[in-house]
Amino acid sequence: MLVKKLYGSSMKKVLKQAKSELGEDVVILSQKTLPEGEIELTVAVEPPRGSRSRDTNGLEEEIGEIKQILLSLVEEQEVLRLGKAALFLYQELKQKGLSKKIAYQVVQELSQGIEPDELMKKEVMEKELRRFFCSRIATTEPLAEEKLCIGLLGRTGVGKTTTLAKLASIERFQRKRRVGLISLDGEKVGSTEELQRIGKILDVPVAVAYERKELSKVFELGDRVDTLLVDTPGKRLGEKGLREKLFDMMTLCPHAQFHLLLSPHYRKDVLLEDLETYDRLSLKSVILAKMDETRQVGSLMDAMLSHPVPLSWMTTGQNILRDILPVNRGMLLDMMMEA
Repeated sequence: MLVKKLYGSSMKKVLKQAKSELGEDVVILSQKTLPEGEIELTVAVEPPRGSRSRDTNGLEEEIGEIKQILLSLVEEQEVLRLGKAALFLYQELKQKGLSKKIAYQVVQELSQGIEPDELMKKEVMEKELRRFFCSRIATTEPLAEEKLCIGLLGRTGVGKTTTLAKLASIERFQRKRRVGLISLDGEKVGSTEELQRIGKILDVPVAVAYERKELSKVFELGDRVDTLLVDTPGKRLGEKGLREKLFDMMTLCPHAQFHLLLSPHYRKDVLLEDLETYDRLSLKSVILAKMDETRQVGSLMDAMLSHPVPLSWMTTGQNILRDILPVNRGMLLDMMMEA
C-alpha cells in the first residue's frame, strides 16, 4: 500500500490532485484543516500487481511508513486538543528543528493558564517561549575567583584549542590572573605547535604531555598559576586511553572542572551522544562553539532541553581577544525562530 500526504487550498483541489497522481482508486485515510486554512489529505492506494517487488523488507518498510503516518495523525490530534494556536506553534517548532517530544512539551506548558486566543498573539507567544526556555536551560559562570583547572572536551574540529586561547586571554588580560596552558593531545599533528604559538602570543607558559606517564610532571605547572587550561584530544571517552588521562587529571587537580564543546553543525544524535557520554565526568557546563557559522540551532536547543547541562560561553569567530561571550538564552531563541 502506498500512503501519501497532499496539501491544497480546498478539498476538491486536493482530491483531484490525489486521483491525478495515484489513480481513481485512492482511499482517504484522514483529512483536516491546518491553522493557516490549508487542507491536508492523507490518502492510500494499492499499487498494481507486479508493479514492484513485494519482498519482506519492502513490506516491512511500507508498514513502518504507515505506522509513522498514523502516529503523526494521533499526535497532531492530541496537540489540537490544546487549541489551534498550540497546533500552529507545535508545527512551527518542529520546522525550526525541535523534536516532536520537545515541541509537544513546549506547547503543552505554554497552553496551561493561557487563553487560546492570547497564544495566537505574536507578542504573547514570544514572551511565553522566552519564559519556557529560560526556565528550562540553565547558565553558569565557570570563571571563579579561586584556583581553576579547566579541561575542554569535544570532538576533533569543534574548536577546543581556539576556545582555550579565548578563555586564556580573558583570564590573562581582563581578570589579570596567572595562566598556564596544558595539552594532552601530543599525538595530533600540529596541535603542539599551535598551543605553543598561542602561549607565545599571550605570554603564558605551555606544557605538553605526549604520554600518560608525563602527566604528573606536566601538571606541576598548576602550582605556579591561578588558572590552568587543559586542551584534550578529540576522541571518544573510551578511545585510546582518554578516560585514563582525564581521571589522572582529576587526581592531579582535585578542583578540575570539565566543559564540553558542542556545535550546531552536529546532528542531534551526535549532540546527545556527547552529552550522555561526557556527563559521566560531571560536566560543569557546555560551551557552544562556532555559533557564527549557522543560525540553524534547533537541534542544539532540542538536545539541551533533552539532556540539561548548564551553558556558559558561546564562540562567534576566530578572533581570540573578541569572539567569545557569555551565553544569551534570548539570543539563542531568536536564532532558532529566525532560521
